[in-house]
Amino acid sequence: MQVVIVHGYTARPADHWFPWLRERLAADGIDVAVLPMPDPDQPVAQEWDAFLGTHAACRDAEPFFVAHSLGCIAVVRHLLKTGAACGGMVLVAGFAEPVPGLEELDGFVAGVDGIEGLRERVGQRVVIAARDDEAVPFEATRRLAERLDARFIALERGGHFLGREGFTEFPLVYDQLAAMLR
Repeated sequence: MQVVIVHGYTARPADHWFPWLRERLAADGIDVAVLPMPDPDQPVAQEWDAFLGTHAACRDAEPFFVAHSLGCIAVVRHLLKTGAACGGMVLVAGFAEPVPGLEELDGFVAGVDGIEGLRERVGQRVVIAARDDEAVPFEATRRLAERLDARFIALERGGHFLGREGFTEFPLVYDQLAAMLR
């Protein structure tokens, strides 16, 4: 079994709660990869697609994904383009529509028609959002959860779940993923 963690816009594998989650899962004996997505400060959808196509291929027929922000739509695009299945995914502060003020990311939401079809190929789906997220509108994340028919966890506070907002650990993500892995 493998867990693939995909960071978001302007982030790196060593940011936010990703190292903590990697260490926590590794301590449980889980094979974990935190992917260093290409040029996260100026991401290009096709480059992220190609990178995931190469690096998210797992020995396990059904990997599990954890993604944050832009990483969420990148994982969705990957699964749509490859036709791959996965055991489950935990998407944090994600979106599948243009985000006001982040027009540079619009290329990622183009061509994500058919998201609803992932319900059949993704065993378990959880989407987490905070009502006070100033980067990705709460309603955009809620709509992503609806399209995926995912369990939606709405937090009153959490912002965009960044390290600078206090998220260097994220037990909720671990707990949701651990439940999926059981």
